[in-house]
Amino acid sequence: MTTDEIRKWLGRAFRADKKAQALNALVQQRRENATGLVRTSEGNDKGKSDGAKNGTESAYIQLADIEAQLEECKKEADKAAAEIFDAIKGVHDDDLEAVLINRYLNYMTIEKTAEFMGYGVTSIKRKTNKAIQILVQNGLEWSSLDMVS
Repeated sequence: MTTDEIRKWLGRAFRADKKAQALNALVQQRRENATGLVRTSEGNDKGKSDGAKNGTESAYIQLADIEAQLEECKKEADKAAAEIFDAIKGVHDDDLEAVLINRYLNYMTIEKTAEFMGYGVTSIKRKTNKAIQILVQNGLEWSSLDMVS
């Protein structure tokens, strides 16, 4: 596996987390929409059709579907994070492992990682590259399914 492929593989948890955040925002939006429909249809007893109830039911069905997708996405993000953490442990250098953890599991930028760890940006880039080279040299078995995300 190349260094670019490993970088992409390491970034899976970040991408899954971002997707989960987007789905969570969508869940909140749809929940507000569904509860808003309930409020507007309550007290509507002027003999009008049941259209509001159908709209509310549809909104809650959509909400349930999105919530299920959110839960699945969270599971995928947790699984990716666990696999990434296991791979990082294979570096066997506390300093390099800390850099990778901050970059790929704490989702810190290079600049934030440098500040947090008390290094310069150039040092963090160098340490990241060195750690990734170790992962390449380790020849870890990467599943092609892991690359899909």
